[in-house]
Amino acid sequence: MSRRASVAGVLALVGGVAAVVGSLLPWAEISAGPFTEQARGIDGWEGKAAIVGGLVMIVAGVRVIAGSHQAIAKMRPGAAIGGLVAFGVGLYTALTVREQLLDAAQGQLPRAEVERALDSGLLELSIAIGLILVIVGGAQGILAALLSIGVSEPATPRASGAGLRGWSNQPSNRTPARPPGPGGAPPTPPPPPGETGPST
Repeated sequence: MSRRASVAGVLALVGGVAAVVGSLLPWAEISAGPFTEQARGIDGWEGKAAIVGGLVMIVAGVRVIAGSHQAIAKMRPGAAIGGLVAFGVGLYTALTVREQLLDAAQGQLPRAEVERALDSGLLELSIAIGLILVIVGGAQGILAALLSIGVSEPATPRASGAGLRGWSNQPSNRTPARPPGPGGAPPTPPPPPGETGPST
């Protein structure tokens, strides 16, 4: 296995683990004075999607590290798809976290009041470590797929079948069979040297 293939496999594996672990951790924190509320990724569909993407990357990376046949060819789409899912979901959440908070609080508080609290600093909204891990893990999966481009699979040895041909090519010590005599009778052995055959 080439060094590029090994690095790509490790990147896909580490990126997948980061995406799965990050989905189980908090993605956002809302603070109001001493009170802090955290939202985990797995609480929404975004975190579940990131877990699926992370698992796809993990499987792709393990195949390459284990050196299974055609692992690079199978890893490339797996790492790319899993990385894009995790990275896309994480980036989307990071860009829309404020809007998601406003939508979630709309049923309890007027949207305008929540917006004023955020603008004035009464409410502080920040991105947590879990969301960062998901974004970084997805980026690693994409990088692994890009790094594997142009890496060819090692040539697999062909089954030569030398055993069968070798047995057939072995010299035989057996006396070759003689063709049967006339009428299917067993062939008459040749006379010993110095003797003539039966008189007619």
